Amino acid sequence: MKTRIFAFLIFLGSALAAAAKSDAYSVRFDKRAHAFTILKGHQPLLSDFVPEARFGAEVITAADLPKVVKRSMGVEHPSFGRGNIHSYTFTDGSRQMTLFVSIFVDAVVTQLSLSMADGSTVESNYLSPIREQGTSTNNKGTHVRDAAVRFLKVPYDNDSFVRYHLLPLDTVATSYEVAALFSPATRGGLAIGSIDHDHWKSAVDLDHGRLAAFSGISTPETHDVLPHGSLVGKQVSSARFLITARTDWRDAMEQFARTCDSVQPGRKQWPHGAPFGWQSWGVLAEKNSFQTDLDVSDFMATTLRPSGYCSTDGTQVLSIDAWDNLNARQKRELCAHTRANGQVPGTYVTPFCLWWNDADLDRPLFEGCQYTGRDACAKVNGQPYKYDGAFCLDPTHPATLERFAREAASLKAAGFEYFKIDFTSNGMIQADSYYDPAVRTAVEAYNYGFTRFIQQLDHGGRVFTALSIAPIFPYHYGNSRRIACDTWGRIDQSEYAMNAISYGWWTSEFYQFNDPDHLVLVGKDAAKGDVESLGENRARYTTGVCSGMVLLPDVWSLSDSSGCGDARLSIERARQVAMNAEVNTVGRIGRSFRPLYGGRQWRAQTGAAENLVTLRTDSALYLAAINYADQPLNVTVPLADLYPSSLSQAKELWTGETVILSPNVSLTQPQLLISVPAKDARLYRFTLK
Repeated sequence: MKTRIFAFLIFLGSALAAAAKSDAYSVRFDKRAHAFTILKGHQPLLSDFVPEARFGAEVITAADLPKVVKRSMGVEHPSFGRGNIHSYTFTDGSRQMTLFVSIFVDAVVTQLSLSMADGSTVESNYLSPIREQGTSTNNKGTHVRDAAVRFLKVPYDNDSFVRYHLLPLDTVATSYEVAALFSPATRGGLAIGSIDHDHWKSAVDLDHGRLAAFSGISTPETHDVLPHGSLVGKQVSSARFLITARTDWRDAMEQFARTCDSVQPGRKQWPHGAPFGWQSWGVLAEKNSFQTDLDVSDFMATTLRPSGYCSTDGTQVLSIDAWDNLNARQKRELCAHTRANGQVPGTYVTPFCLWWNDADLDRPLFEGCQYTGRDACAKVNGQPYKYDGAFCLDPTHPATLERFAREAASLKAAGFEYFKIDFTSNGMIQADSYYDPAVRTAVEAYNYGFTRFIQQLDHGGRVFTALSIAPIFPYHYGNSRRIACDTWGRIDQSEYAMNAISYGWWTSEFYQFNDPDHLVLVGKDAAKGDVESLGENRARYTTGVCSGMVLLPDVWSLSDSSGCGDARLSIERARQVAMNAEVNTVGRIGRSFRPLYGGRQWRAQTGAAENLVTLRTDSALYLAAINYADQPLNVTVPLADLYPSSLSQAKELWTGETVILSPNVSLTQPQLLISVPAKDARLYRFTLK
């Protein structure tokens, strides 16, 4: 009976001094069962798994194909370095299934391919290189495991207020593109995820302790009604899946993300540094106005910039959102005004959405277009498909592409250089078919259309693209991506945003910036007496600093007549919160903090955030403590948990308090006592020697 995967977590917590060779990855093949085990040293990571795939309409496994041929060869890979590729080809004389297991120093990469022995074409919409069989179960039918181990469920996108979840293994769950298994006590764990995002929606399934990694996921969470599209060819291959085990699962997730970025580099050309600025939606929403925008621009330039509310080179962003209420002339004048104030003007687009009623679908998509809206829509079961209130456009349709070009040209001519691109998930819905017959899957269609839209936006000069409601993968179309769904200023919304940083901080390895959404200080209902506390303001602002972008939406215009918010109070709160120069200095780093512990949620819920997150630079270590509760938070942190070498002092940046630490840190192992008032935050800076 095979040793289970989860035993390795105990090993990872106690084998730091083991020789490198003893920690080498390897693969073991059971020729009788056609099953595989991947090991690190002597410890199995993935055990007793049998590849599985759909050939046409039939699902078969490697065990269904009686003959096997193994081949091995050395390889020098640009992303992984030197290694050995082992291929196992299973066949019944007609169908062929080949599992590739590539062993490198720091990781294992697997991929499954299908073909026919006679060279004819094969069709498939499901390939699973890894599907554990699990021969050992307890009396409840649950796979034997360490009950303390947790499964990180990563959401597909950020719509519908989804969260990252840490789940016990005695459950059934799907994590999208990547997952982690780890011990919260030792932090030892592994990451397993797809590193290719050109054809497939991929996933990692948990089934009562058994894991499966596969390409071809279609669920309500991916917003699909139809099964995943099929690929057809003389060879059909899954995405490649990376498996890496580390003594700290956080390192494993960062390694996975960096590997993705090496395979497909992210969009990181923005030269100004972490964005600081304003966006209209968070308070004004559909009641935005031209004069208010001008006033806000001036307030940011004259009042906020001197305190460091700007990027490293002094740049600020001013972005108007949907229903901006500006005509073409006002947009041009606003762009000119903001540029004169040293600001980058931004606007809002939804390239894959058609915000029409059913009755409008039979009119031309735009003036002079030979195609109707119905023609350009993606069809599901023969009908135009609507999601999130908008019809989904076929990203490959010529009318959609021409609409891209027209919209991009018009907005760039007005002077916009920052584009919030919303509801991109609508472009990755599986359709019956696509205008371009070579495109068969939703991911292929998304890549086809988005590539062309970005080319239009970048024509004549590259712009900043801020993805809003969007899948995490593919990632290379956005300089930034909003980490969570709509998030305003209350403490529960700060906690929701920090759930995505606590367990999704690693996305900053391929997005240039993680976007925490609008950081509301004084919300739209302030005139009704519904006002966020100053502590909630500090907490929400801290979530921006911990994410990598700081965009406020408050009404800083005494002439504003929208009835939204409270301009005088917003100006006062901005002076109290947004003009803290030392906090802004941390925000300008533009990198996401990571959880101090990784697995210590603030309350006993699988989707809760963590209270403590950290960021290390060459000269300083930063610790943010956010209190999501109605009572004060008092927590003691051993300094050794923060940094292995000595720390002499810390400064709390919100209060300005200096914390003197014991000079004999390495001997006395002192602790830092953190006290945070209810619904508030503290941000510590430790100077590194």
